[in-house]
Amino acid sequence: MDLNVLLHGNFGKLGDAVDDWDSMTKKLETLERDARDNLKAKATRAHWKGANATVTREFVEKTADEFTDAHTQAKSITNILRDVAEELSDYRKHLEEAIERGRKKNLTVVDTGCGTFRVQMNIHPDRAAKGTKVPEHDELDVELLRDEVQKILQKATESDSSASRVLKSLVDSVKSGFADSDYADRDAAVHAERKAEKDKKDAKEAADLYARLDGLDDKEMKRLADLTGKGKNSPVFSSELMKNLNYRGRDGQEALLLLAGGLEGGGRDGHMSAAERQLRDALSANLATATRPDSPLGPSGGEPSDWATKLLHAAREGNGLPAQHPGALDGGSTGLSTLTKLMGAGDAVYDASLLSYTGDGIRDYETHTKDPYPLIGDNWKGTQEDPMAGLMKAYSRAPGAAEDYFDPSKSDNLDYFLKERDWPGGDVENKMPQDLVDTSARHYFGDALEAASTGHAPGIGTPKIPAEHNSVQAAIFQHTVEAYGAGSIGDPQGGMPAGLRGAMGGMMSDYIGDIHQILGQERNGATDLSGLTLESKDLVPVMRAMAEDGHAFGQVHDAETTYVAQSIEKYDGNTFVDDKDPDARKLEAFVGQSNMALGQMDAVRADVIYQMGEDKKSINNWNKMMQYHMIGAPVTGIPLAGDTIQRLVDVGTAEYVNNLNSEVDKDTRQNLAQHFSVGHKQVDAMLEEAVKKKLPESEWGLMDKDPGMFESNLQIAGLGRYNDGLTQGSGQMGKVTD
Repeated sequence: MDLNVLLHGNFGKLGDAVDDWDSMTKKLETLERDARDNLKAKATRAHWKGANATVTREFVEKTADEFTDAHTQAKSITNILRDVAEELSDYRKHLEEAIERGRKKNLTVVDTGCGTFRVQMNIHPDRAAKGTKVPEHDELDVELLRDEVQKILQKATESDSSASRVLKSLVDSVKSGFADSDYADRDAAVHAERKAEKDKKDAKEAADLYARLDGLDDKEMKRLADLTGKGKNSPVFSSELMKNLNYRGRDGQEALLLLAGGLEGGGRDGHMSAAERQLRDALSANLATATRPDSPLGPSGGEPSDWATKLLHAAREGNGLPAQHPGALDGGSTGLSTLTKLMGAGDAVYDASLLSYTGDGIRDYETHTKDPYPLIGDNWKGTQEDPMAGLMKAYSRAPGAAEDYFDPSKSDNLDYFLKERDWPGGDVENKMPQDLVDTSARHYFGDALEAASTGHAPGIGTPKIPAEHNSVQAAIFQHTVEAYGAGSIGDPQGGMPAGLRGAMGGMMSDYIGDIHQILGQERNGATDLSGLTLESKDLVPVMRAMAEDGHAFGQVHDAETTYVAQSIEKYDGNTFVDDKDPDARKLEAFVGQSNMALGQMDAVRADVIYQMGEDKKSINNWNKMMQYHMIGAPVTGIPLAGDTIQRLVDVGTAEYVNNLNSEVDKDTRQNLAQHFSVGHKQVDAMLEEAVKKKLPESEWGLMDKDPGMFESNLQIAGLGRYNDGLTQGSGQMGKVTD
C-alpha cells in the first residue's frame, strides 16, 4: 500500500460498503428466521404424502438451508469488511502520529510511488530564516522513523490484501449457493486460510507416508497416525489426502480401497495392531470429512461428487488386474464390503448423499447380479461379510440420514430390507452364537432402524420418557412392527431375526408412551404421542419375538415402569384415597391401563419361560438378563425427574423381581391368571409408596377402606384389568403349545 493512499485515501466508500453489508445481513437474518421457523418447521411437521412428502419437502428444506448459508456468508463478509476498515483507520492514525513525531525532529516522509518512500529533512539548515532554530536529528532518528513507517505500511498492506484474498476465497469456496463459513473478523478468516495451507502440506506428507505403508517403521507409523488424526475434521486435509493417495502403484480411489482392505486384514502380518486400527478409523473419518458438503470433494445439490461416484464404481467393478499383482482390486461383494467396512469403522459420521448413493449402488448390484454373494451366501460368514453391514453401521451414527433413507413415503428401501432382501447367511442367523449375532449385518441394520425411528444413535437409552417422534420416524417404527407382527405369531424364534431383537427393544422403549396406550386401551384412533395406528394384536407377537432376548425385554419393561412412575407422581395424594376427587376417574383409568399393559408383558414373559421347558439354566440366564434392567435409571440411563419418581421405580422393580416365576408348566400356561400376579403387585407397590409419600401417616388407613378409592377402584379393579391383560396377551401369541 502506497504511503499517500494510506495517508490521504478516501475510506468513506469502504465505510459505505460496511453499512450496506450490515443492512443486508440484518435483512437476511429476518429471512433466515422466517424460513427456519415457518417454512422449514411447517414442512417438517406436515403429514404430506406422495410428491409433497418427497419433492416438495426436500425443496423447502434445501431452500430454508440456503437462507441460513446466505445469512452466514453475508455476516462473515460484513465482519471482515468492518474489521479491515477499522484496522486501516488505526494504521492511518499511527502513520500520522509517526510523521508528526518526525516533523518535531525536522524530518518528513515523502511518497516516491510504487509502494516506496523516503525520509528526508523537512527544512535545510542553510535555508532557515535568521533567528530560527531548527530541531536537530541524527542518522538513528532517520532509521527509526523509516522502520516505523515501513512496519505501518506493511501491516496496512497485509490487512488490505489478506481481506481481499479471504473475501474472494469465501465466495469461491462453494460451486453454487452460499458458503457456511462463519468468520468473526479478518484475523479469523486469515487464520483459517493459513490453516488450510498447513493442512494441504500435512495431507501431502500423510499421502507420501501411506505410499510407503508396508515399509514404515514405528516412528513413521506414529507420525502418520498423528497427521491423519489431527486432520480428520478438516475438509482441506481430508480432500487433499484423498486426491493424493498412492499405494501399490494405484492412486486415488483404488489406493483408498487397497489401503482400507490392507488395514482391515491386519496389514503386514494378518493381525490388526492398535496402530493399524487407529489408522483405519482415521482413514474412515478422513473419507467422511472429504465427502461432506463443505468439502471440495463433497456433494453438489445433494448429489455425490464425481470423485465419490468413481469410488463406488471402483469398489463395485474392481480394476481387472491379475490376482498376483500387488495393486489388484477385487470388485463385487468383496470390493463393496471393503468400502462399507471402512465407512462403518470408528465413529465417523457420513453425509447422507454418500450413504444413500452407496446403499442404492449395493442394492442395484445384488438385484442385477445372478449370484451376488457366491462364497458367503449360505453360512454365518455371510452375516459378517455382507457389504450392507458396514453401511448400516455408518447409518446408525447418522440418524437424520437413516430416517431419510428408510422413509417409506420416499422409497421402498424399508420394505426391501424388512421383507424382500435375501440376507447372506440369514438361514443360519438364529442358530449362531450371540457374539456373531451381535456383529452380524442384520444387527447393524437394526441399529440403523433404531436411529431412524428414534432420532438418536442406538444404545444410549431413551432420552425422554415419554418421547415424541415426527411422522417419518413413527412411520418407520410402525412399518417395522407390522413387518414382523403376523410372521411372529406361534414362531417367536423364527419370526424375527436374532440380530434385530436388541434394536427392537430399544425402539419399543423409546415409544413406550405409545405402547402403553396400545396395550392398555382399546383405542379408536392413533396414539397421542407419535400417531401410531397399531393394535395390541400387532404389537404383542413382535414383543414376544423380541423377548427371546432377555436384555431387550427388560429394557422395554423398565421403560414402562418408569412411564407408570412418572404418571403416578403427577397426581395429588388425595386422589389415591378419595373417589370424589376431580382427578379420581383419570387416575383409576391410568392404573387400569398400567395393569393391562403389564399383564400382557407378563404373558409374554410366561410364554418365554414356558417354551424353555425344563431347561432351568436357560430360564435363570434369561431372568438374569431381564433383571439387569430391573434396577432403575443409574444403569439403564432412562431419565427420571427427581428422587420421588426414582423411588417409585425402585419399589416397583424390587416388587417385580422378588416375585418372578422361575418356571411355567402347561397348566400355568393355560391358566395364567391363577398363577401370575407379579405385574399387578408391582403397580400396587408403586401406588402404596405414592400414598405414603404424599399423605400424612394418619391418612394411610384410607388405603384399606372398603369400598374405597384405593381398595376398590385401584387395587381390585386393577387386578381385573391385569388378568384381562394376561388373557389377551396369551391369546395374541398363537396357539398354546401342547
